[in-house]
Amino acid sequence: MNQRNAEKLKYELLETWNTFNHYMTEALTFQNSEDIHQARVHLRKLLTFMQLYDTKPSTYRQLKQLMEALGAVRDGDVLLEGFAVETELDQAFVEHVETQRSKDRTLLKARVTEKMTPSLDQQVRRFIGGQLFRAFRKQDAAVFLDKAKADRKRRIATHHAATKRNDRLDTLHKVRLAVKRERYLNEYLLNYEPSASKDQVQKLKRLQTELGDMNDRHQLLLRWTDFTPPAALTDDYKEVVQKLHTRLDESVDAIKL
Repeated sequence: MNQRNAEKLKYELLETWNTFNHYMTEALTFQNSEDIHQARVHLRKLLTFMQLYDTKPSTYRQLKQLMEALGAVRDGDVLLEGFAVETELDQAFVEHVETQRSKDRTLLKARVTEKMTPSLDQQVRRFIGGQLFRAFRKQDAAVFLDKAKADRKRRIATHHAATKRNDRLDTLHKVRLAVKRERYLNEYLLNYEPSASKDQVQKLKRLQTELGDMNDRHQLLLRWTDFTPPAALTDDYKEVVQKLHTRLDESVDAIKL
């Protein structure tokens, strides 16, 4: 990548970091769940570029911990926003999820207070303007696209080799993350690298949506299995959990990789 394009990409990524900081600040008010979502998306994009390196930057672990805390809150938001309360069991389950989401929000606030320091900000900016900028200036960005594609294919092969249910769910989760990384790299490099492809972005986006729907079903099942129902509703609870297992198995089997 030439000097000019490397500079442009550097500033684009610095803007991504600035945008993450904006949404992270807004997210802590918990007034709009979209702020949590946008904070996660922008942080995931930055982590994508850090994951290009076998030796991760020192900030990687801290940002991953922020991502995990954001993810827990986001999962609760998505579940509650799409959940229709129709029965006494549903109401008890919603109350359980709301209690857990409150704990997850408290943890997120603590993580932000602990991790998002001026020092972290400086480290991220130095990585983008230093190590990452030099890497793109010195070599063809196609190398990074090839690495992301190879990682996706490797994870797909691992999934096809899995036979146990839990192993298949775990491998599909890793495929979903690999798809996101490859998609984001293609999107960022469209203006700088000829091998980056709009068609590939669309293909990966469709696959990401399909895998995301499966993941939402999995997260819903995990929330239900973590919930202890009132004794009088145990039979209804077992029926709900069995249906969720069936739907999840169907969605896993339907995914074409």
